Amino acid sequence: MEHFKVNSIHCTDIWEKAAQYPDVTVNDNGDTFVVWQKYLDHVEQIVFAKIENREVIDPLVISGKGLALRPSMHTFNETVYIAWSEFYDEKWHLCVRDYKDGTFGGIKVVESGEALFYPSMKDDGENPVVVYNRQGVGFSEVVLATIGFDISKEVVSKSKKSYRPSFDHDDKGNYYVTYDRYNGENYDVVVRAKVYGKWSDEVKISESKNNCTHPVMVNCKDKVTIVWYENGSLCYFNNSAIDVYVENGEVNCSPITILVENANWYNNIDLTVNKKGIVVCTYTWGKYNAIIKIRENDIWSEPIVVTFNDGHCAVRPKVALDNNNVLHYVWQFANRNGHEHRYSSIIYNNVSLDEARKFYDYEIEKQVDQFIQPIITDKKLDFHNNETVRAWLNKNGYDNLELKFGDIHGQSNLSDGLGEIDQYYHFAIDGAKMDFSALTDHDNYPDIATDSEWEWNRTTRNLFNGEEDFAVLLAYEWTSNEYSHDFGHKNVYYPSSKGGMYRSTEPSGNTPYRLFESIKKDGGQCIPHHPAADWGLVSAATDWDYVDDEAQRLVEIFSRHADFEKYENTSRFTKNIKKMKRRCVQDALARNIRLGIVAGSDSHQMEHGLEGGIMAAYVPSLTSENVFTAMYDRFVYGTTGARILLSFKINGHNMGEELLVLNNQKVIGEVSVLALDKIKSVIVFKNNEVFIEKSVDSNAIDFTFEDTDRKETDTYYVRVEQVDDHRAWSSPIWVDSK
Repeated sequence: MEHFKVNSIHCTDIWEKAAQYPDVTVNDNGDTFVVWQKYLDHVEQIVFAKIENREVIDPLVISGKGLALRPSMHTFNETVYIAWSEFYDEKWHLCVRDYKDGTFGGIKVVESGEALFYPSMKDDGENPVVVYNRQGVGFSEVVLATIGFDISKEVVSKSKKSYRPSFDHDDKGNYYVTYDRYNGENYDVVVRAKVYGKWSDEVKISESKNNCTHPVMVNCKDKVTIVWYENGSLCYFNNSAIDVYVENGEVNCSPITILVENANWYNNIDLTVNKKGIVVCTYTWGKYNAIIKIRENDIWSEPIVVTFNDGHCAVRPKVALDNNNVLHYVWQFANRNGHEHRYSSIIYNNVSLDEARKFYDYEIEKQVDQFIQPIITDKKLDFHNNETVRAWLNKNGYDNLELKFGDIHGQSNLSDGLGEIDQYYHFAIDGAKMDFSALTDHDNYPDIATDSEWEWNRTTRNLFNGEEDFAVLLAYEWTSNEYSHDFGHKNVYYPSSKGGMYRSTEPSGNTPYRLFESIKKDGGQCIPHHPAADWGLVSAATDWDYVDDEAQRLVEIFSRHADFEKYENTSRFTKNIKKMKRRCVQDALARNIRLGIVAGSDSHQMEHGLEGGIMAAYVPSLTSENVFTAMYDRFVYGTTGARILLSFKINGHNMGEELLVLNNQKVIGEVSVLALDKIKSVIVFKNNEVFIEKSVDSNAIDFTFEDTDRKETDTYYVRVEQVDDHRAWSSPIWVDSK
């Protein structure tokens, strides 16, 4: 909106440094303060500043020596309190600092430990408090810390896996804490109240089967108001609100108000109230706008777009409403898709509610980004039981191996996806029933992935890798075309918790060759995906002139975008996006680029393992290191999601291997398939041509073949297609003559 754009203040220079995770607060005197996270040259700090006469006054670094993450700010008794997480000395530290009358207190470390996230700064009417997550393998709990001369802490959650807390109190002296919890299938929002010095049981306030998450709470005199967002299948989301109050010592709730619902890929939410009881909720509309709704006399207004509505990204909005009904808000600006500068900046603005009401937008919440539309199709995702898989493996000579399935390609709201990091892994385990997974948030879209975010990603990976019967690869997505080069997208993987993020915006990773060298030093590998994608604005397709036999040994043949085996292929399980010629998997194989084959989802809406494809890996046991080794050895294959069992050997060698065979020696191939529906065809490709094609009126086939018509190099791979259109592709086997 032009009105809001011309009145905005740029708190940071987008060309000089990256800035993220802003917050804003206003005291009773009308003084306005902002805080944000600054990133430059691997230094990450919290910056605090005052806004005066629409200028940023004396920005000052207030964090310590480590990598600072996600500040939260609150004013109490004319003192401003700031909380954040900070990583140093191989630990996370939950830190708090105060400011009053131009003077800062020292940094107080509330706690140090393995994983301390999501701080939220508030007060209980007598003292400042901070609530946060303390996480470990198999648990996450909410801690309430009261900040006084000493710091007292108590665990205030009851569920085993509780996340993202918010705290407040009412004017009757009752305390409330709300958080989202994982219940084994999805996320609920719950609340507890402390009445007469005793905490109540958890009261579930969300009602749906969606992932209900990130509640934010404010004091509304004799009650508290809580908002949260939900995400469900097929890109569904909503933002909900509820009032909670204590009556006769019991926790009571109003009916839920759904502020908005639609389909989208990204969401943030925040809430503020002033002493007049007027409430303002802000939330993002996709990645491109922040919206506010005003509640007065228990009636929510129509939506108002308070960001620029210019096609660029507007995320992580925060709001503070002063007692003169002036709304102060900050948000994070980043450039749209394309060859753009990838730092983000912090924007501040204020507007009276009377002025804001002139800009109701009755159409904005009807809009749906076509890029995010779900794939509506009948897609069965059956699998064989463990006994059947074991018998099939033994029959094919894999007595000492297991066959595991996972999806190692998807995003969260760390970059441009819907949902939180922990939700991503929980869905992989319980929603998609994956054996292994990886989170591949972008290195530079919509903004730079910072070092603290990488450590947060690494920490969370470590926690979920410790879950029973589940393995997690440390990963990210190298996204060169969003910066300045059309080299395509590559997912980078590491076998353990060690490994760096080499961004396409930095000298260590700004070309494929530099990326290859950097990740090889850390023991990593990368996989190009949607290799022929043609999105028009810039190329997301892979440039096959850049190869490395050590660092780039696989290609993703199938995802939600398209079947990339060859240019002509389509699939009802994909979006069937436009493709570029000479960029598909067969094009790379024709150039004797030796790539194994995997599939993934590239899900941005928490449906990884369900939409798009998955990868199968032969491993001696389920560990991240073994999955990584199978990938490196190309002892893997891809499917469209069905867990088809596929074995392919030549002269006793497994898929992914390279053989050196005498010129006059024949090659003998073995194929074994146990599908989940009747088999339409099994094709052995030789040098991208159909060499053998079989069909059978059942779900199983075993056959051998011989080949004596040899060239200097022959490339063989197998494609299986079921009658229900599910497919599987083996990694190739290369036979070189001598």
